[in-house]
This record gives sequence, C-alpha cells and structure tokens, in this order.
Amino acid sequence: MMANDPARPTLMTRVIAAYRGEVSTDELEAYRRAGGLVYTELEHAEELRLRLVQDGVNLWHGSQAASGQLLCTWNAFVLQTIGEQLLDADYTADPRTAGYVPPVTSRQVAACFGQVEGWVSRARQAAGNSRYLVETELQLPADLPEWAEADPCPLPHLHGMLAAARAIRRHAEVAFGVFEQTVPDAHDHQADLQRLRQLVAEAATAADYAEGLLKADPRPSLHEAIEQRLQRSLELYYHVGQLIAMPRHIAGYRSTATRPAATYESLDVDARDFDAWCLTDPQRREFWQADPKARQAVKEMWEYDPDPAATLRIQAQINAAFRDGAIAYAVDAAGEPLGSYYCCPFPAIYSVRRPVVIGGRRLRPMQQFTYEASAEEMERGGPFKREIIVADFRPTNDIDYCDPDGLHGD
Repeated sequence: MMANDPARPTLMTRVIAAYRGEVSTDELEAYRRAGGLVYTELEHAEELRLRLVQDGVNLWHGSQAASGQLLCTWNAFVLQTIGEQLLDADYTADPRTAGYVPPVTSRQVAACFGQVEGWVSRARQAAGNSRYLVETELQLPADLPEWAEADPCPLPHLHGMLAAARAIRRHAEVAFGVFEQTVPDAHDHQADLQRLRQLVAEAATAADYAEGLLKADPRPSLHEAIEQRLQRSLELYYHVGQLIAMPRHIAGYRSTATRPAATYESLDVDARDFDAWCLTDPQRREFWQADPKARQAVKEMWEYDPDPAATLRIQAQINAAFRDGAIAYAVDAAGEPLGSYYCCPFPAIYSVRRPVVIGGRRLRPMQQFTYEASAEEMERGGPFKREIIVADFRPTNDIDYCDPDGLHGD
C-alpha cells in the first residue's frame, strides 16, 4: 500500500519531487481515469472474438467492421496499459514522490494516453456501423507513439515497461490461441499463421531477456539495452494484436524500423515570388489576415528569415504529403478541426496517416505535428527557427506573435 495518495501529494512530496526534477501527474491521472472505459470495450471485444469463433467466422474473410472493432480496442488497451504501468511502477519505486514522475515517464505516458480516446472512438464506430473501415483513415498495423528518450532511462521506467509487457503478453497469447482455432486448413493461410507465431515468439523472447537483465539490478550502462528490448517487445505485441484482428495484413507485414516512409526532399521552390501567408493554416487564414498584429508578425518573420527558400521547402513537403494523403488536418474526438497553432505564422496542425519524412524528421502514423518558423530567438543571438513540432496538441486561448524585437509586447 502506498504511503502517499498520488492525488493529494504532501508538502514533503512536492519538495522531494522538485529536488529530483520530477513533474506532477495530475493531468495524467485525469486521463488515466477517463481511459478506464477501455476495459469495458475490451470485454465487448473479447465477447465478439469468442462469438466469431463459435460461428466459425474466418477473420480473413469476415466482417471488416468486426475486425476493426477488435483492432481498435486492442490498440486502446495496449496504450492504456503502458501508461498505467509506467505510472504505477514509479509510484511503487518511491512512494514518497507518488503523484510525480521523471520527465521521460511523463512524456511517454502522455503520448500513450493521448491516443486512447481516438482508438476507443474508432472501436465504437466499427461496432455501430458494419461498413466502417479504419483502414481508410490510417495505414495498418498502426505504430506505438514515438518513444521518449532519456540517458540513462530511469530504472522504475524500465520496470513499468516490463509490467506492461507482461500484462499485454497475457492478453495477446489468449487472443492468438483463439485465433488459431479460426485458421482454415487451406495452405494459403498456413504461411500467415507461421509468420504470426514467429512474431509472438520474438516478442516473448525480447521481454524474457529484458526481464533477466532487470533481475540483476543492472548498472545504468545496461539500461539502454534493456529499454531497447522492452520497446521491441511492446511494439511487436501491439502489431500482433492488430494482425490477429486483421490477418490479411500479415503477408505484407513489415516492422516499424523497416517500413518505408514517403519523402519529398527534392521539391523545388521559388523564393522570389510567394504568398507571405503560405505557412498559415488555410482553414484559419482569413481570421489571421484580419488581425493587425498577426499581419505585422508575419511580415517581420519573412524580413528576418535569412533563407526563405529553406523555409518554403519544408512547407512544400507538407503540402505534397497532404496532397498524397500521407497527412491530414488533425481533428478532435468529435471530428472537429483542432485549429491553427498559437504561434506565428499560425500553421495548421496535422495528423500523420502513413509514415512520412518532413523537414528531415520521420513521422509515425497517429502523430500530430505542426511547422513553426520563427525569428523570435534572433534578438538574443539565436538562429532562425524552422522546426517540425510533434506533440499532443490541446486548445488554448494564448496567442504568441513571436515578435523578434519586442514591438508588440505581451
């Protein structure tokens, strides 16, 4: 039993956490509570899985909506489990700072919890609409959120990853056992079954090896090796659950690391004659053009930009990826646009649908990103910023005109 309640940290807890550089989990705990509905959806999905077996349904040729419900529920469950286990492992390791975690743990939990609602929504849509196809929105199998980096990774964080792998493994092995009962004897599906068995074995081996290393109370120099194996195990189990739900993807399966990403690096741009508002969210462009401060901020940004062609080239990559359907405007759970980023030049926020490289950064499906170009740091001797920002974006009333010389005030 924990000495402290994470929801009610004491003064001593806050002092110790501040000294260690840990951050509050108030918001993360709120998302954990909201995500608890995943377990009801998981019960529904498992009932559906058993019903399909009893009815002799072959998931290669069965209802695509049913497959979609199973897949989306699995993804929500895995993400919720990883987030919960990371929090609990840190609280258990030192109850004195329950309610606070290291920044790497906070970032990883936020990335996982941030995707749970979307997958639950898709699962419910599939359950309610026999024609719903999740594949029209995303490339499958979907990947886990990008892993947060820390050197060395905190030991409690590794124990949390291991606990998540154990819990997910149990469900994956049960689902695989049920799946085997539905595989027809036809030769054309036996190769897929063997491939899936191989992935299950690889995931289990990576988890077992990491667990063996963790039992030895490893030195920090071993943390990276353990972390890599746990990441591999969790990524494989995430994919395995999706492939069980939609086995037609098994034959063409490629791991995250080997999956090709669309690139647009060779695009030509003309920096002699361009629209100064071309970086601004097209959905909100007229709004920002009506704001005098925004007009002045965009004008100054281009005046300070030492290489407009470099800035335009990244935007051209975004435009090409958007036209190809590799990215789309990000929306909230209700399907409403998230809107533009709060900093000048007020760009659109995008959601990644297929692996893509933009501005030299590889982006994964389900990630949200925006493109910030800013001269704000130049007054202090810094460079002109051209940055692809990946985050879980939230609504805000703040506006930052990114004024490089303070003409506009706060």
